[in-house]
Amino acid sequence: MIKKKSLPLFLICFLFSIHFTQASTVSVRILTTKVINTFIFSPLSGTYKIYGDGKLLSDSVDPSGIFQMSITGDSILLKTFEKTIGKYSAINIFARQGNSAFKIKSVLPESKVRLYDDNLDISIGADKKQFLLINKVDLEKYIAGVVESESGTKTSLEYYKLQSILCRTYLLANINRHVADGFQVCDDVHCQAYLSKNKEEDVTKAVLDTKGLVVVDNDLNLITAAFHSNCGGQTVNSQDVWSISTSYLKSVKDTFCLNQPHAKWQRTISLEDWKAYLQLKHKYPVDDSLKMNTANNFSQNSGRSIYFVDRDLKIPLKVIRADFQLKSTYFSIEQQGDNVIFNGRGYGHGVGLCQEGAMRMASLKYSYKSILNFYYKDVHLVDLSALNYFKQE
Repeated sequence: MIKKKSLPLFLICFLFSIHFTQASTVSVRILTTKVINTFIFSPLSGTYKIYGDGKLLSDSVDPSGIFQMSITGDSILLKTFEKTIGKYSAINIFARQGNSAFKIKSVLPESKVRLYDDNLDISIGADKKQFLLINKVDLEKYIAGVVESESGTKTSLEYYKLQSILCRTYLLANINRHVADGFQVCDDVHCQAYLSKNKEEDVTKAVLDTKGLVVVDNDLNLITAAFHSNCGGQTVNSQDVWSISTSYLKSVKDTFCLNQPHAKWQRTISLEDWKAYLQLKHKYPVDDSLKMNTANNFSQNSGRSIYFVDRDLKIPLKVIRADFQLKSTYFSIEQQGDNVIFNGRGYGHGVGLCQEGAMRMASLKYSYKSILNFYYKDVHLVDLSALNYFKQE
């Protein structure tokens, strides 16, 4: 056990700052990828107060209340089915109870209903063409929503525990990613997918059972809690994808994901398109029959590579993946007549946790701690609540 006086002062301050953030709410921009001009709001549970430009407009809106908001010029037009309430530059909707939740349905453009916990701040984006919708939500409720969005609803409690810890770690390491934009994180994969409030009972239990747990490296820094869908049998070193070396994101052989849904894929590209791409984008010597034969019969069957065919040309596989929108960089190529066939393995960048492999491990009764240490090397679980110990002196 580390004695408290052996910890440097800067480290104690760092840990206290995490502890403070962990106990608070998080502001999340929702429906980030949609340019919303009109939407409908209504409570799902509990009651709400509605303010327009700081003035109380409604003191107790229950699930029977339905409000439409639309952009008119530089104002938000707020109305119900019965009447127009007014125009405002900003609208704030506050939950009166801790278990309150609400529904949002975009009208222009039309989309499905989304469900969220807690509070909603509404303003108009700088372009005056779309809403800026910010869900101010309890941090652990947000984590639950992310876990369900990232993992789905058909896996095990033990896996949900692991995913909860990783999502919490990722959030706290990136808590101010969008602070200059007026919120902390977005709901897209740029931060973490957050598609709605959690509805899965096991997810709720997993988040509560792991509340406050995060992952740190040997220097007690929050790790980059990277994860992806399926590694295809081998994860990737962080420096091979992001040019950033870490002590814990190291390549590991993974047999657990091999028979899972995203373990294999295939893509066919015409030989002419492939040759044109290599020549125009990478100056590859397509007129050299020997080199072209090598390019058309590229193999990663003995393990993952970083570069395509010839290291001297420095063609990163991640560039080919991005240009052809492939599922992963883990592919081999074979020529069949006038086409080249990409036989691929895995889905995603391949760094860190392989979700389908981890789900398989959990189904085989591995503990979340064992799964964590299989995919991340030399890491440690830290309970943030234990940091209260340092407040004694």
